[in-house]
Amino acid sequence: MHVVLHVVALLPAAVGVGALVGMRRDAGRPEILVAALMLAGMADAMTVSLLPPVLWFAVLVIVGIVLAAVRRAVPVPTARPDAMVSTHLALGVITTAVLVLLMPGIPSPAASPIITSHVHGAVDTMPLLVSAGLALGTVILAVVALRTERAWPHRLHHATMAVSTVAMCAIVAT
Repeated sequence: MHVVLHVVALLPAAVGVGALVGMRRDAGRPEILVAALMLAGMADAMTVSLLPPVLWFAVLVIVGIVLAAVRRAVPVPTARPDAMVSTHLALGVITTAVLVLLMPGIPSPAASPIITSHVHGAVDTMPLLVSAGLALGTVILAVVALRTERAWPHRLHHATMAVSTVAMCAIVAT
């Protein structure tokens, strides 16, 4: 089941990056680079784990915040005033960062008695609630964007972000 969920999360994310590349007016190089970095973080966390999830978390949160700040100060010159691409991408990247951190890791061949030694229920619940809130915000923003955007690359990007987010939430929940 996890393999299917990983594919359902990664394929739409890859299509979403392609949709950003196809947007000529509303997405600039920073959006494409951030989306590609998010896809790389997802792929690494879901497959080979070359970098620890906490590093991906830190990198993705930083680039999400920087993208939002940069686009608030200097919007894409050719973008329409009502375009939500940068806002949705920044929220999606931060949501992905949290979900990557919470995803179950690749099982280690060496058993570790320390991991299961002492766990409190409240400690496990709070990160899940935070990630659920971020994911809900990402999906709601995608629905709003789907209702307002008319161009197919925009709609495709927003829809794939929502599908990928829901799939990653399912990975964390299972």
